[in-house]
Amino acid sequence: MTGMVPEELITQYHKEGYFIVDDAIVPEMVERMIPAARSANAKVRSGAVVSSPDRIGTDGPGDTKYDILGVIAPEFGEPIFAEYLCCPPLLHYVHALLGTDLRLGWMALFVVPGQDKYDTGWHRDFGKEERNGSEEVEMESLGRLRKNLVKWHMALVDDACLWLVPGSHLRYRTEQEHEALTNDHFADLPEARQIVLKKGQTVFWNGNTIHRGCLPAAAPERLAVMGALVRHLPDDPPEPLEDRFRWRMADSVRAALPPETQLYYDRWRQLQLA
Repeated sequence: MTGMVPEELITQYHKEGYFIVDDAIVPEMVERMIPAARSANAKVRSGAVVSSPDRIGTDGPGDTKYDILGVIAPEFGEPIFAEYLCCPPLLHYVHALLGTDLRLGWMALFVVPGQDKYDTGWHRDFGKEERNGSEEVEMESLGRLRKNLVKWHMALVDDACLWLVPGSHLRYRTEQEHEALTNDHFADLPEARQIVLKKGQTVFWNGNTIHRGCLPAAAPERLAVMGALVRHLPDDPPEPLEDRFRWRMADSVRAALPPETQLYYDRWRQLQLA
């Protein structure tokens, strides 16, 4: 890919908290990724790849694993996911937002059968402190967290699951949003915008926005890739190893990665306080 990312997209990202593009992945890679995603899902559901705190992370009610966090692990036998993390069309946009010095954030699959009821409710991505409800706590969190991280969703099938409130990453919640974040997580928010992706489209978005994942009733399924990369700075302090990423400490994980993704991995691993 050549050329600069249009300035209006960068402006939209900073002002509204998201933008959508058609060309952050080539069609051939999308077609290769679809059967890889279905294979990874089948391995989790069959027990061929087992989720445990020190291995592959998954998340969902009971035996339903909607969020497969470990798809770059060699146990899945699907190297295309790690290849995708360093593919030029994707990095074209990530570099425009973060620069070229990066480290590993995460890579996951969203796999939701159409007959399942899937609704995360309204939330921000920065944890329990948001539920305090005070302006001081929330504005401090908005100013501090996710400044050096870019996340995205890429649709492997048409996807209209994500809703977000444009611009909400820049301000304190309204009274109506406070109610949705703390009590009625499934309330209607009139300022919310549905992010409608066609197969192969990517939305880059800020997890500090007030957002919700909700599978439309008519949708046959959700099959999407979620990824994140982080700006790597020389003075980044060590960080506690999150349990959901403990499986990544295995040497076999690094060995299965392409060289550029290994660089992202090494920068992440050197900061971990195991």
